[in-house]
Amino acid sequence: MRAQAPLFDNLANLSEGVARPTPDPMEMLGQSHGFILYRTHVDGPREACPLILDETHDRALVFVDGEYWGAIERNDASLQLNLGFGPGRFRLDLLVENMGRINFGPKLLDRKGITEGVRIGHQFLYGWTIFPLPLEDLRLLEFRPRANTFGPSFFRGRFEVDEPADTFLSLPGWTKGVCFLNGFNLGRYWDLGPQRTLYVPAPLLRLGENELIVFELHSAVEPVVEFADQPDLG
Repeated sequence: MRAQAPLFDNLANLSEGVARPTPDPMEMLGQSHGFILYRTHVDGPREACPLILDETHDRALVFVDGEYWGAIERNDASLQLNLGFGPGRFRLDLLVENMGRINFGPKLLDRKGITEGVRIGHQFLYGWTIFPLPLEDLRLLEFRPRANTFGPSFFRGRFEVDEPADTFLSLPGWTKGVCFLNGFNLGRYWDLGPQRTLYVPAPLLRLGENELIVFELHSAVEPVVEFADQPDLG
């Protein structure tokens, strides 16, 4: 995967920011799947206080001035971050992933993104710019030669196919993200498992050159993927 397009460098190519006083869920912006990025600014100095994302659905990555600080997950209250700021003005980005909807029981109204509000300690944060990221069209991404393998980035590789056939995509050393083959969303991967491969049906492959794009949220030990003739379901 020799080409790379960092997410933060390509926001304008993927989405148009919407100004809102509060971090509205993605359905309020006409979005039903994918990712959504919430951005605001925090003025310092501030003592370290817990960052509280009220009702985050489903998993949020936290960045301060582009630096990754950690993840907050819907079903894991132990994942709490304390944020402290020195003098100045800082950019706070929250990249939230929709990981699937509840389809039974009393919580069928399952809005995605940040569904209530964001606090640092007891203070709510206002003045957000929201970037919907359904990732339905990646053609405007600006790729350049790979520079690093850390942080949310799209990685692109091209390969030749002589005879299309069913196969299975394996991503050893990658952490978490989504794969797109010739513009088709193959599905998500996560190193937590148990599944280790994604099914690639033959009709998605083309004779000649094919394009694979991997949207990695964290990091890859080595930006290399493999195709196997058997699935690994863990």
